[in-house]
Amino acid sequence: MSKKSIFDLDPEQLHELLSVGKEAPGSASEEQSSSSGEAPRAAPTGPLNVFMEKPGDKIGRYKLLRVLGEGGMGMVYLAEQEGPIRRKVALKVIKPGMDSKRVLARFETERQALALLDHPNIAKVYDAGTTKSGRPYFVMEHVQGLPVTEYCDRHRLSIESRLTLFQQVCAAVQHAHQKGIIHRDIKPSNILVCAEGDKAIPKIIDFGVAKAISQPLTERTLFTEDSQLLGTPEYMSPEQADMVNEDIDTRSDIYSLGVMLYVLLTGIMPYDSKTFRQGGVEHVRKIIREADPKTPSTRLTSLGEEANRAANNRRTEVIALAKRLHKELEWIPLKAMRKERTERYRSASELADDIENYLNGDPLIAGPPGTLYRLKKSARRHKALVAGTLAVLLVSLIGTVVATLFAIGQARARAEAQDVSDFLLESVLFAAVNPVRGGQKGTVPSILDAISEELAGKFEDRPLIEASIRLLLGRAYWRVGQNLVIPSLHRTSKPHLDAAEDHVKRAYQLYREQLGEEDPRTLEAMLSLGAVYSFQRRLDEAEALLARTLEISRRVRGDEHLRTLWCMNSLALTYRTQERYNEAESLFWEMFKICESQAEFSEDHKAVSHFAEGNLAGLYKRQGRYDDAERLFRKLLPDIVHSENPHYVHMVSALAHMYLQQGRHDEAEPLFLQVLENRRINRGEGHLATLETEYFLGTLYTNQGHHDQAESFLLRAVWGRRFELGDEHADTLEAWNSLVDLYEAWNKPEEAAKWRAELPQRDDAEE
Repeated sequence: MSKKSIFDLDPEQLHELLSVGKEAPGSASEEQSSSSGEAPRAAPTGPLNVFMEKPGDKIGRYKLLRVLGEGGMGMVYLAEQEGPIRRKVALKVIKPGMDSKRVLARFETERQALALLDHPNIAKVYDAGTTKSGRPYFVMEHVQGLPVTEYCDRHRLSIESRLTLFQQVCAAVQHAHQKGIIHRDIKPSNILVCAEGDKAIPKIIDFGVAKAISQPLTERTLFTEDSQLLGTPEYMSPEQADMVNEDIDTRSDIYSLGVMLYVLLTGIMPYDSKTFRQGGVEHVRKIIREADPKTPSTRLTSLGEEANRAANNRRTEVIALAKRLHKELEWIPLKAMRKERTERYRSASELADDIENYLNGDPLIAGPPGTLYRLKKSARRHKALVAGTLAVLLVSLIGTVVATLFAIGQARARAEAQDVSDFLLESVLFAAVNPVRGGQKGTVPSILDAISEELAGKFEDRPLIEASIRLLLGRAYWRVGQNLVIPSLHRTSKPHLDAAEDHVKRAYQLYREQLGEEDPRTLEAMLSLGAVYSFQRRLDEAEALLARTLEISRRVRGDEHLRTLWCMNSLALTYRTQERYNEAESLFWEMFKICESQAEFSEDHKAVSHFAEGNLAGLYKRQGRYDDAERLFRKLLPDIVHSENPHYVHMVSALAHMYLQQGRHDEAEPLFLQVLENRRINRGEGHLATLETEYFLGTLYTNQGHHDQAESFLLRAVWGRRFELGDEHADTLEAWNSLVDLYEAWNKPEEAAKWRAELPQRDDAEE
């Protein structure tokens, strides 16, 4: 017989009585007023059931039918209103033992908050009162629906339908904010969707942790008395997770809406659910406040079979969904989820408006700022211009303007630069509104083709302007060719490089005829043409032209001039490609020594010296001289490790790859992770250089037997390369076969067989 307490209860019963008031209001078990198909939660048993209402009891004019949900401070019942009209309602009542001043005040907050709201997408409040024992209750609309994410998946709603549904939620949140109420616990289970005729109507429920903005409804309720988080962590804003921050405003709800939109689009949370809640409250708070979520397209392509389910629930395929999310669409939830609230959408209505912008093809608020982006979007609406064209041309234009200012008088330079700029902008915009000239497919080359056609005969009496434009166009075509073949430089895109050659060669001829072979602009065209030849693997022609360029530059500008040093670099790289390693090594060393000999050793010369050493290290790596290569790479690391320069990042990647080749996995891993972070930030999740790093990491983890990590990176590499390069590209197949090998090593024959069966059949002759 157990010993009884002074309350005539055994110790376990007494503990239950005392613990009821300690449960965190607004915790993950916060009450729900839904009938979502789940089994109703049974009424609690124990000493408190003496004081609690049960199904069949009556509260006022409401007969309790069953328990809908139970939270930290209240019980929610399905009840039947007996008069003056008969209807099913949700009745929420304070639990016995929870009627402290703090909890009663908070309950009163919720009642007041809901009473202020009148919106078709917010559950209505019908009535309020107190029970016979003096505990407050209120009666609200009983929403018979599913959580918004479950509803969308069950009905396999398309991306457009999900966005339209989400806009209704934003309108309801905006209404609450205008009434001075922040919900503070927006999540799918608090957004129930019910069918009214042929329409899906979302309704927001549970303002149980709402906070008044403008009215002093209650005492502070940011956190519970024992400093637990108030709200649901996965959807909680950084400022809400900060226990010392009491300044919570409407932008906290914007953050939660961003998380919910992320889930609606992808079917997954922004953070890995397996690790998010591990490590306690401090770990959760740290992630919320400091860790940036991966982009939706990146998260999606790392999910394996789960990604297929997510795509199927959206009536599409994984690669199509990833393409849909990539760039613009995923900008919207990521802007809403910014750590700094000043960088989020200013209101729920602005978030809804940006979704409307996306659906209409208008410029996004979440898009990159500035005129350039708006020009791109405006042109895209005319189905001709694509992202990147203007950027390629205008960035090149800036370089040309600077070079020209040094080469000739400033007044003349400004006039020529303005003529070049005007022609390019007018031509691009003309291509944007003319589908015949601009190209029906709206590809970057089609825009360049349209500008090239517009250029024909335009500047016959102004050959230097034509030469400047042709040099720009040639470089643009060359960059297109480069971008299509990175990271495998030996696989080329012939049409783009042929067009690059035509323009650069004509620019070289015009400059030479008008200015002579020793003019800086002529030398720039010669250097560009030599680079194009090298990229086309016309190595003898590249060598001859680059050697001539270097000879003239040495004589006219001197060995120490930066452009002379870059000529050395280009020629040395050509030697390296020709496997003339001694000549390449000699030239790289000469570059380095010249830079070191400069009295002041300027930052520009320091950068060139790094290039020389990095390229020399790459040369040693190619020769298998790993000790020499490592010595140079290691010397460079302190200066380049945090640089955003793509060439410097490539050096770190080359060192990591060398370690991978040598089986030095523990040394390769941190370098690859550092490169990956840099490339994701500065080049983007789907850039081919980023995918290359993810492939190497997948290979590394496969070799180490870390199969889970390997799968994640290889899946991203496969889906990313399929998206960027197509299924039959050699780089795609390389990653695809590595994924099959991983599953074989992992003893997952079914997964291996599935991916092997989908492998495209590719003729080896295409290599």
